[in-house]
Amino acid sequence: MTIPTRVATVLRYGFASLLLISTGLTHSASAQFASDTFERVLLPVSVNGIPGAFGTRWSTELWYRNNSTYPVAIYPLAMSDHVPTMNRNELLHVFTSPNYDPSQIINVERAGIDSVQFDLRLYNRSDPRAKFGTKLPVVREREFGDVVNLINVPTASDFRSALRIYALPDESFAGETVLLQIFDNDERLLVSTDIPFNGAPRYAVVSSLADAYPQIRQADRVRVHVESRNGRKIWAFVGVTSNTTQDVSIVTPG
Repeated sequence: MTIPTRVATVLRYGFASLLLISTGLTHSASAQFASDTFERVLLPVSVNGIPGAFGTRWSTELWYRNNSTYPVAIYPLAMSDHVPTMNRNELLHVFTSPNYDPSQIINVERAGIDSVQFDLRLYNRSDPRAKFGTKLPVVREREFGDVVNLINVPTASDFRSALRIYALPDESFAGETVLLQIFDNDERLLVSTDIPFNGAPRYAVVSSLADAYPQIRQADRVRVHVESRNGRKIWAFVGVTSNTTQDVSIVTPG
């Protein structure tokens, strides 16, 4: 496949999503070129002023640094003509999502992805005394897998433990599920059920594990096991929110 020179040139400066459509490449050729040139990166939460429980209001910020001496293309950005900087910290303006499906996928040029850093933070904007945000993972495509295990997840009524599960988008929109199992610390199976995916990127959520599956309250801490049903690569985490302070901690696979 031959990519027009102007496409390859401008792609380095972040206009990929527009140019791949406007240059006459077929959808499959465009998708293949994007896959070869860019790595998909998950922002698990990308929101702006979303209301939550107990009067909270949640927003995220994505900070970025390119430690190399050459530009690294990233798309889509909320400012389509913006070229991310080199060798300085920058607040990167990305698109935000509604509460029912709060994630975003950005595409980062493979040739430079190992030279960039991200810092994604979640803030409760309703409380000026709140801590300096909660650092959230920025998840590279290679970190998705067939199985995710999340350990040391609390079940006490002092907390809301929300499970969020993601899969990368593709052209298949058939009904899909993932297997969810929850074990106590003695490896007794407390829950085994299927959770449906929605949207693109695929997303599933259990807003409060203990409310959805009250039997897990017989254990103080549990292990959450999520398994792909069809070979689609997945990633997941649990956000643990204090019902008293609204501070957020996270439980991730690593």
